[in-house]
Amino acid sequence: MTMKDIAYELGISVATVSRVINGQNNVREETKKKVLEYVNEKGYTPNEIARSLSRKENKTIALLVPNISNPFFGNLIDSICKYFIKSGHQIALYNTLESLELELSSITNILSHRIEAVLAILIDGEYERDPLQLLTKYNMPVYLVDRDFKNLNYPGVFIDNFKGAYKITKRLIELGHNNIAIITGNLKFTHAKERLRGYVQAHVDMGLEVCGENIYEGDYLLASGEIAAHKISLKSHSAVFACNNLMLCGFIKEIGNYNKKFQLASFEYTEFLGALQSDVISCKIPFDIIGKKVYEMFESEKKSGKLYIEPILED
Repeated sequence: MTMKDIAYELGISVATVSRVINGQNNVREETKKKVLEYVNEKGYTPNEIARSLSRKENKTIALLVPNISNPFFGNLIDSICKYFIKSGHQIALYNTLESLELELSSITNILSHRIEAVLAILIDGEYERDPLQLLTKYNMPVYLVDRDFKNLNYPGVFIDNFKGAYKITKRLIELGHNNIAIITGNLKFTHAKERLRGYVQAHVDMGLEVCGENIYEGDYLLASGEIAAHKISLKSHSAVFACNNLMLCGFIKEIGNYNKKFQLASFEYTEFLGALQSDVISCKIPFDIIGKKVYEMFESEKKSGKLYIEPILED
């Protein structure tokens, strides 16, 4: 299959196909998406990609990240880079900006470079088609990090989201809170579902009913924390558990407009939490252990299995 074939099948020009495949921006988003989905489905590989795959490895690891402005991902990237760079590897960082089109484009671009393996923190929660199949078709090792997907059978290292959320919720209940609001991530994601499951199970184990009205679905971004704050301000919650720090920041920013106080909790601890006047219950994410385990999995001859790392409740 050639670019000419793709252009013919999609009813567009060869030049347009070339611009999409080469990552240029002067293409309509609708057209770009159509080309990338077709390329991914058919497994098209330009000649330069095929040539690069036959070259000797150059110890470069590709790392797909959804949003490098999120402090969580910044810490995760640092921990991974430390171990790979120490062993003489380079990291090629692909910031996919929470865009499925950019994610597909990045995966295609990876094949055109001399990449030894791919570490992928993927965007979507429910892929209709495996976005990494183009890489595995050419026997490129792929490892998932942080975000697990039940329908994608790749080795990887993940946070035990259930246990972290369970610990935080249980601590809140032990402190006397029985009306706890939770701001979840997008519940199409496995890890968001697991954090909610931990919240629910802690209530069950502590003999409390779970009220559906206490569950506010967000998307891990600042604005969803602000939206939840407005809704929560109208209720009688005594504690608020935000499932990541960006949503907690959004909540704190917006709740300042209301004369209400809450016991705050966040899934992961970061340094900025220490600057807040109120005590925030959170878990410490063992980023260093995650980075080390990702590297060990990459170096291991047994490149399979999923490893879950348990968060540590901050005292």
